[in-house]
Amino acid sequence: MDLPVDFLSHSETAPDAVGNLLDLCFGPARQKRTASILRKGAERIEDASFVAMDGVNLIGSVETWLLDLQHASGRRPIALLGPLVSHPERRGERIGMRLMDLALAELDKLKLPVLLIGDEPYYGRWGFSATHTGKWQLPGPVDRHRLLLRARDAQRLGGHASLASPVTTERAA
Repeated sequence: MDLPVDFLSHSETAPDAVGNLLDLCFGPARQKRTASILRKGAERIEDASFVAMDGVNLIGSVETWLLDLQHASGRRPIALLGPLVSHPERRGERIGMRLMDLALAELDKLKLPVLLIGDEPYYGRWGFSATHTGKWQLPGPVDRHRLLLRARDAQRLGGHASLASPVTTERAA
């Protein structure tokens, strides 16, 4: 029998607990992947980052991060979604899907295009596609077919572009 699950703001849990769950699911090498490199120095979008709890146990997490997309049409903010994780013992309970729905609903309110690195056959159900990201430049290696975008104006974001963590005046000072 599935235990009840509460979905809370990501800020309501200890960072170490999230790190431990990510290490359990992805291993410590996850920090060398392109998505982790992009997140370094980026600001988490708190309104669109959530955890799943069953009582005191962390059983899932999704984080979103604010990046700059530098495109021929200009610079614009873009959200990086991930990591998305659910505890291995709770897989099959749709925890990850519910976390994804929550995060995307908040990002839609912010009218941000959303990038993630993942498998299009799975994430396509939420409107993600690799169609327009083939010429984007990222730090570190990435499989082009796994660089997925969800945006109302996705075709306008195609072509050459690069991603970076935005530098705010607070960080620059």
